[in-house]
Amino acid sequence: MSPSFSAARKMRENIVRALSPALKRRVANRVLVALAPTDVALLRLEGTLRPRVVEKRVLVCDPVEGAEPWRGAVSSLSAVAAELKNTRARVTVVLSNHFVRYALVPAAERLDRPEEQLAFAQYQFARIHGERSKSWKIRLSTAPAGAARVASAIDSGLLEKIEACFPPDGKARLVSVQPYLMSAFNCWRDAVPASGAWFLLVEPQRSCLALIEDGRWTALRNTRGEFDDLEQWAELLDRERHLAAGAQAPRNVLVHARDSWKVAATEAGGWNFSSLAFAPMGGLTAEDSAPFDLALCAR
Repeated sequence: MSPSFSAARKMRENIVRALSPALKRRVANRVLVALAPTDVALLRLEGTLRPRVVEKRVLVCDPVEGAEPWRGAVSSLSAVAAELKNTRARVTVVLSNHFVRYALVPAAERLDRPEEQLAFAQYQFARIHGERSKSWKIRLSTAPAGAARVASAIDSGLLEKIEACFPPDGKARLVSVQPYLMSAFNCWRDAVPASGAWFLLVEPQRSCLALIEDGRWTALRNTRGEFDDLEQWAELLDRERHLAAGAQAPRNVLVHARDSWKVAATEAGGWNFSSLAFAPMGGLTAEDSAPFDLALCAR
């Protein structure tokens, strides 16, 4: 029989007390970073059971620095990493959807080995983006048998620059680099109803929209543009509904956007929007959380 919630919590607390102070610091201290074209947002958390924000800041970037749109953000990240070199912490970086390409890779029954599946994903990106995709770093999501998988791709140079900011022998240790879509979905996958829903992520000048039905990804679009209000969200969904699933597509939309905490649920253009927002945590109120919406997805 499983222990009750209160008993399980007491067990966790006893385990934490048993840790040596040095090990406890290694487990508890985390740095969450979000990279976007115009800013780098950073949260430093302390604590295990109830993490608390002990540092928060946003660095403004130059989005046109260098040939690639991520150069300015990486330059700011490098400066932050230099300040953290004596801070023992596990670092997770969430990448804005401005820096990530996505593709739905159809199921291929004869491709059993991981390297074959990855090669098939690379082929899908090459069909869409041509020769430039050959140098991209590609990762695949898991999926039920026979279902399409989400592939994400980033510039190899971007990953190399991020890794260079946190040397393996440094106290601030890079443990993960995550596309925003996958971080957000991992946070809220349990909120997707069995009947299916659209999953909408909104950033300045960018939206990423996915359709999930019966636990499967059936449509995905990462789009540049202005998506500042409900009417624009509804127009986007109207277009994608006709392309993806027609009249049978769900009308429920789960949205993560800046200031999501302000609106629990609303309706516009025949669509039912439900906001995805994090509960306030120590050191960070809901009102102050908007600049850190991407970083918080790494929790």
